[in-house]
Amino acid sequence: MDACSEHVVGDSRANEQSVLAVLHTLWLREHNRIETTLHQVNPHWLGDQLYQETRRIISAVVQHITYAEFLPAVLGTDIMHQYDLRLVDRGYYDGNSLS
Repeated sequence: MDACSEHVVGDSRANEQSVLAVLHTLWLREHNRIETTLHQVNPHWLGDQLYQETRRIISAVVQHITYAEFLPAVLGTDIMHQYDLRLVDRGYYDGNSLS
């Protein structure tokens, strides 16, 4: 990295985690898109309610991607089954594999 770019952003490490910055930007934009849609459907909701509901939706999407795509690719199906990490086909998971 040259000295010019360090002075522009204030830190020589600014570009070390560019993929993470891109992911954060994508999730922020998706949050704003969902929040706009929720506001159109529920114009009576106040700012905090819009934020919290959108946050719940984004959290669910991240969890779904993690358990449906990321963990099976990293851990494999045997480990997913062994630790009961598979997604259920219907309803929701109500167990606790830690107890």
